[in-house]
Amino acid sequence: MVSTDGIRIDKREGEAMMTIGELANLAGTTVRSVRYYHSNGLLEEPQRQPNGYRMYRAVDLARLSRIRRLRDLGIPVAKIAELLDGDAHDTRSALDALDKELAAKAEQIAVQRAHIESLRRNADPELPDAFSEVLAQYVVAGAPTAWIDNERELLILALTVSGGDPEVCDSLLSAHRRALAEPNREQAIELITRMYALTEAPADADTIAALAIQFCDFTERVLPEQAAPEGPSPTRLVAVLREHQADRRTVTQERFAKAVAAEFADRQSRL
Repeated sequence: MVSTDGIRIDKREGEAMMTIGELANLAGTTVRSVRYYHSNGLLEEPQRQPNGYRMYRAVDLARLSRIRRLRDLGIPVAKIAELLDGDAHDTRSALDALDKELAAKAEQIAVQRAHIESLRRNADPELPDAFSEVLAQYVVAGAPTAWIDNERELLILALTVSGGDPEVCDSLLSAHRRALAEPNREQAIELITRMYALTEAPADADTIAALAIQFCDFTERVLPEQAAPEGPSPTRLVAVLREHQADRRTVTQERFAKAVAAEFADRQSRL
């Protein structure tokens, strides 16, 4: 035999003979891939020669080149066997189907990337933009971090339990925007700060009572719907939010919550 560019020429047989390594190299693939194609029947495995080596022919190189090309185009291995035995029309049909599949995936990826970009722009990725903007305004106004974290959880709960009900969303956003609007903003932040200071140190009864009166005054003026008496059977949303608040309160905050409830009840009795 003589060798030309990695191909062995068997003068007796007049055939180009290649070892598996030479075959893989010429086809631009690996020996491991060739063996894989043998295992799934894509490429016939030649008989061993007397010297123990498996020698491949030009037709094997042509088939392997087609296999590699189809794999590079993204055709699944299971489909390649069918295409190898078909005609050019079959290959074009397979490529058309693959193109449609990739186009659908590209569209899905584009939507996902747009959503990710929106989350990156959002000051709080866990909330819709409008609610995130509201919390950002509280941050700028100087509201305590602990209150903002608590309010974030309340908003997430409200959106989850209501299923994102537009009426609930509008009501929540309206309440926060009124609290943040001038001239209410400064008093809102002061009340929030003083209420959350109750977590750090106990307060006497007079301090709690005075703060409860100021809170009720602000609520009646700015958030009158929250000052209205509740019905005997609260909605599931109200019940969940109440439970969340009760779980978070310290002893002093619980005293403050009772003082607020008593103050509202007293005002209602005088109407």
